[in-house]
Amino acid sequence: MLSPLAAFYKAVEEQPNRVYLRQPIDGKYQELSWAEVEIIARKMAYQLTALGINKGDKVALWSKNCAQWIMADLAIMMVGGVSVPLYPGQSKTNVQYVLEHSEAKLLFVGKHDNDKEVIDSIPQGFTTIGFPYYSGPVTHKWDDLVSHSNPDDFKPYIADLDEIMTLVYTSGTTGQPKGAVHTHKAFAFAANNFVEHVGIKSPDRAISFLPLAHVAERMIVEGQSYYGWFSISFVESLDSFADNIASVKPTLFFAVPRLWSKFQEGILGKVGGQKKLDLLLKIPVISSLIKNKIKKGLGLDKARLCGCGASPMPQALLEWFDRIDLPVMEGYGMTENLCYGTLSLPGQRSIGAVGKAFHQNQLKISSEGEILFKSPALMQGYYKDAQKTQEAFLDGFYRTGDKGEIDSQGFLRITGRVKELFKTTKGKYIAPAPIEGLLVSHVAIEQACVMGSGRNQPLAVVELSETARAMDKAEVKAQIEAHLQKVNSQLEHHERLDSLVLTQLAWTVESGLITPTLKVRRDTVEERYLQLVDEGTKGVIWGPEEAQAQSHQAA
Repeated sequence: MLSPLAAFYKAVEEQPNRVYLRQPIDGKYQELSWAEVEIIARKMAYQLTALGINKGDKVALWSKNCAQWIMADLAIMMVGGVSVPLYPGQSKTNVQYVLEHSEAKLLFVGKHDNDKEVIDSIPQGFTTIGFPYYSGPVTHKWDDLVSHSNPDDFKPYIADLDEIMTLVYTSGTTGQPKGAVHTHKAFAFAANNFVEHVGIKSPDRAISFLPLAHVAERMIVEGQSYYGWFSISFVESLDSFADNIASVKPTLFFAVPRLWSKFQEGILGKVGGQKKLDLLLKIPVISSLIKNKIKKGLGLDKARLCGCGASPMPQALLEWFDRIDLPVMEGYGMTENLCYGTLSLPGQRSIGAVGKAFHQNQLKISSEGEILFKSPALMQGYYKDAQKTQEAFLDGFYRTGDKGEIDSQGFLRITGRVKELFKTTKGKYIAPAPIEGLLVSHVAIEQACVMGSGRNQPLAVVELSETARAMDKAEVKAQIEAHLQKVNSQLEHHERLDSLVLTQLAWTVESGLITPTLKVRRDTVEERYLQLVDEGTKGVIWGPEEAQAQSHQAA
């Protein structure tokens, strides 16, 4: 088995002049071949050595996705270093904790949405290398180091497979981040098997926009490129996102449920709503034209594999994309197993399930109903935390913390979180995830959080979609009231929601309501809203911010 760096060098040898990385600058793509990427990465590796970075030293990466991110990662591997990715939008507290806990000696820093917050987060005197798109002060600039490098005598280090390659810190919905220790062997096993069993080839095209610090993007885009030898294009900004996708026309496209929901919302807005789309799809000739126009408008008319992960995608949303001939394949994995869990594939898919276990991946359900995994992709443990490492494993299997079921065909269905279960005063346990899945099936609801520990009945807080936030409040409330009745009719009596709180405020990383990987921070949502809803409150109500705004408008 080739290590990630050795696999990269094999690609350089076999297709040196094929385009590998495509970076948009001022609306135009700058293209770098595999050979050009190798030269730049080696020049940076030479400079890392000159700066005192040796085998085993930790080097952090903190930037939005760009070509330099991947070249910096390659340079770290070339000196035998250990990469420590940081999420864009990560809090100052978490950034400083990870830098200190990982013992990082240097930080690559690049473009963020708010460079001032980044500047404030970097410890005084910490050695930094700034990517070309970063405006803050740095110790060294990427372009200066590359242009003044003479790496002719530098020989890249090819690590043994059992050596540590990276510390991937969890985004964490609660508590401090934990650093999952992954070897070159684990990374190689997962990435290579992805490529072989999904059937990825060098003519494929991927577009990278989800954080490369997240294990899914790191594996599915960067990792697989080393073994699949395909090209990667980046997104210049949020404003150019749609144009970038349309320009690239990716054959491989991976996104989180929130983005697929945004796509649906945008499509319905353009065609005039769900009723009109339903009517158009019933007309044979028009139906085909509409489907093709929608896919072309998204930039996904050449996509042969669309994926989704990081959090559950509502069944209704999966079925909706099926109807426009854009099937989305769900996958399931986590930081601790390099996203090497389960995957749905064309012809091997069951709506509502997250696929079957990958090749050489043991999947089973514990006596408590918890999903367990065991494969060569598993982490070595949590960095400098023997206790949490011990708690994370059961007889060599990783404990996911998720509850699930495996059907007779081997498809895995996730039924909730072990630790998210809560008990009402009636002594009944509530699993939030399935109820939240029903709630977000409505196009007006962006995200949902079900809570109610110690109450007679559960309740939910929801974030309205962008379209719903622009609608008349009375109309939105009426729609959600009808939807709540429909949801409650599908639940057991003890699961039925007493009330549903509508929030027009966007749930953002900055507000603390979601993690950098767009997962809901339950503790923060509960802390902000639970005590504001009196026991016994019924029906759909507006959150305190919206209610206050309405009273001001009335005055």
